[in-house]
Amino acid sequence: PSDEHSSFEEVRSFSEQLKEKGFRVWLCLHYSDWWADPQKQITPEAWEDLDYEALKDTVYEYSKYVIENIDPYMVQIGNEINVGFLHPEGERSNLEQFKGLLQQGIAASRAVNSEIKVMLHYAGYNGAVSFFEDMNGLDYDQIGLSYYPVFHGKNLVTLASTMAALSDAHEKDIILAETAYPF
Repeated sequence: PSDEHSSFEEVRSFSEQLKEKGFRVWLCLHYSDWWADPQKQITPEAWEDLDYEALKDTVYEYSKYVIENIDPYMVQIGNEINVGFLHPEGERSNLEQFKGLLQQGIAASRAVNSEIKVMLHYAGYNGAVSFFEDMNGLDYDQIGLSYYPVFHGKNLVTLASTMAALSDAHEKDIILAETAYPF
């Protein structure tokens, strides 16, 4: 639809303005018609009837198109993907399919720019060690964590030790991808 094209053109223009001012663009692909988080990983309506193989192809083509047009420094494949993404096909409980879909986003990123940084993003730190062990074999560069004290606890020592353990175990840089401390 033309409205979607117009919005995408605005995003591309804004991205270019940011880069002209010296900023680097971090692109987060939610793969959803709305916000995606651990409680909501809803497949876009236009993709709902796709079988797994068609969904993999669509993830690759969509990711490649957006990345080519935005030209980010870093791409985040999904948002807070603790339970997977693109449900039901990409649920973490079906690890092979989940990783297969992630791999398509990663492959599209690398096809556009082999130097692009790729991030996988987990909400919180409880369970993060197990999650990133499950991600072994995927070609990503950054571990992203969300840290909201109201949801994840206020123990900064535990947060720091988990971040250090993840970085050491996977030889990846860690980014606090989302955080807030409102109270």
